[in-house]
Amino acid sequence: MGWTAEQVDQTSMWKFWASWFGYIRANTPKHGNKLTESEKDYIWERMQQMDAVTEQVSTQTYLWDGAFRPQGVQTFVP
Repeated sequence: MGWTAEQVDQTSMWKFWASWFGYIRANTPKHGNKLTESEKDYIWERMQQMDAVTEQVSTQTYLWDGAFRPQGVQTFVP
């Protein structure tokens, strides 16, 4: 629900359970928890597109010895 322990301690049982049931109702799918085959296919296709690296990618690398120390750049080529 996103409440801190202090917020839970400060609320009444009635308010807590009303919030809990509202949270569950708002975050539970009404038509079940299963995707249709077309939804699965669409998600899989999008994941494949997102994973396809089409250009060179690079990132700075660091060493941790109590502080981050730059070590160089690592380049990944598709």
